[in-house]
Amino acid sequence: MLLSEEIFGFGFALACDFLKENVSPEFIKPDTHINDIAQGLGITESKNNYRIFKDVESYCSRIGVLPYEVDKIFWLIGSGNFYLSNTRISSSKQQFIASIKG
Repeated sequence: MLLSEEIFGFGFALACDFLKENVSPEFIKPDTHINDIAQGLGITESKNNYRIFKDVESYCSRIGVLPYEVDKIFWLIGSGNFYLSNTRISSSKQQFIASIKG
């Protein structure tokens, strides 16, 4: 939150992304894909980025997985951008949520 306050245009989600990619795998970036999937799976009921961040962090702790890993999986599913293999697919957020819940 300090980075988002100190650097103009550097909001909470972008600050989290910077920390996740450069400092610690204990962070997630609460973007539209992470938020939608976390809400769809019942990990959070919040619409607030900070609360979603904390809820996903708590979820990761409960299941014994690094937040970075959950962030990356949710983002790849939500965005469909498999950038390491230069592959793009249609977003499958809703199908993923339905298969996990169902």
